[in-house]
Amino acid sequence: MLSNMQLDGVDIEWVDRALRSFVAETEPVNQSSSGAGYVSITPQMAPKRGRLEALRLTEVIRPILDKLYPEWRSENSTNEYDEFKSERDAASRLIARLSSHVEVEKRLGGLDSSPKISAAALHPLIWQAASAQWSTGHRHEAVLAAAKAVNSHLQTKIGRRDVSETDLVKQAFSDKAPEPGKPRLRFSAVVDEKTRESLRRGVLEFGSGCFAAIRNPIGHLPNAEVDLNEQTALERLAALSLLARWIDDATLVST
Repeated sequence: MLSNMQLDGVDIEWVDRALRSFVAETEPVNQSSSGAGYVSITPQMAPKRGRLEALRLTEVIRPILDKLYPEWRSENSTNEYDEFKSERDAASRLIARLSSHVEVEKRLGGLDSSPKISAAALHPLIWQAASAQWSTGHRHEAVLAAAKAVNSHLQTKIGRRDVSETDLVKQAFSDKAPEPGKPRLRFSAVVDEKTRESLRRGVLEFGSGCFAAIRNPIGHLPNAEVDLNEQTALERLAALSLLARWIDDATLVST
């Protein structure tokens, strides 16, 4: 979508040249041939400048597509006879978007200059867990993977595998003193006692809510009932990212 392209700091002219060069150099050429006394008919295609050059150009194009058109793999079909069709179609679409985005946004009510959330700038654990599913268009599966990663992160931090998710958060951030086999997490770096206690209680409630309202519906309801649009999925990833950062900030307290 045009409004979701993150163009801050992007050299659009360079990107446009790279995309157009890729489309031109990978133009498919049918490999049928004929000669004296023979005709060979095949549906197989090869890039105009050869496969090696196409592979080299692909290494430049894919990062561009991943950044500016993250859904390109799911929206552009492959072809067994044309190795570079998916990338070439995606590049053509992105060329059109880049060339028209200013005019389109103007006609749709103006360019949005508000701050944007970059998924890649979330807690590294979140995007690492979610990116594979996100790139194939499975946003609810991406959020589910991120939630599982946060759960595993918290289990590792407090050294427990016997509890998980909501119960895990409640026990980790409980106001009870640590017990054998049940360490707690505290925000020891916060000097003010009331603020420290407020943060502990808030993270307990926030973390419990993340698993109850984000992870559980996705994990327990049919996929058709939890299909997430891009904005909704990003908001859920952002919430999980915040929880992961608070877990990082907390200090482990044991008996």
